[in-house]
Amino acid sequence: MSDTLNGLERLAETTTEKNVIVWLNEFFGEVSKDGKPFEQFRVAEEQAHKILGTVVIRERNPNTYGDDMRLMLARRLTFQEAIRLGEFSLVSKQRLEIIQRELFEQLDRIEME
Repeated sequence: MSDTLNGLERLAETTTEKNVIVWLNEFFGEVSKDGKPFEQFRVAEEQAHKILGTVVIRERNPNTYGDDMRLMLARRLTFQEAIRLGEFSLVSKQRLEIIQRELFEQLDRIEME
């Protein structure tokens, strides 16, 4: 995780504006360090004036949601393409719609300046 945090710090240093959106991926579990949430990480506190918001990619069942996401990404499809194509089952399409809706709702809550 330290490489990722160093990368975030370097990225934030490249801008003078508040325009960084941090994506927190819970694939390996909740994003925390020493029991603290991301917002309390040193880099998050020091770069808060550049962080516009965060989006959490929630951990889900890897055998259902995870498989659907892996297949979509392996085929280099957008959510819309995967949902519209006949390659995915109805249930898979519904799961992808749920993930898309959650991510988009989080993005919509971030106040873009």
